[in-house]
Amino acid sequence: MKSTFGICILSSTLLLGCTASADKPTPKLQHALLQEPQSELIAQGIARLMRSNNIAVAKDVFMQRSLMVVDNVTKTDELGNPIMGRQLNMPDRFELLIKNDLCFVRHLDSKATEPLPNVKCKVNNK
Repeated sequence: MKSTFGICILSSTLLLGCTASADKPTPKLQHALLQEPQSELIAQGIARLMRSNNIAVAKDVFMQRSLMVVDNVTKTDELGNPIMGRQLNMPDRFELLIKNDLCFVRHLDSKATEPLPNVKCKVNNK
């Protein structure tokens, strides 16, 4: 009898604890815009995300839109001829996001996300 009563108390406590934490929703990632141009930090974040060398991004990247498209450049030899013929890779798309006061860059196809702790951004209300 005591163990049944204890189990009921424990179950009630756990259920109340779960509903109490559900009252405060988890903040979601929201589309964001940069507060000031920070193309070098964005390029570094994308390089970390894609495990590649830095790419060149426009100085005004993420200033007016939360989305950025990077065309995959065809590899060429020293004479400028395409290697292995024409490449059919789709362009990579990235978006700038914010959660609380932390900015993130996310690769849209893989959903891989990289925090950008030194980047200042704001919610894109457009």
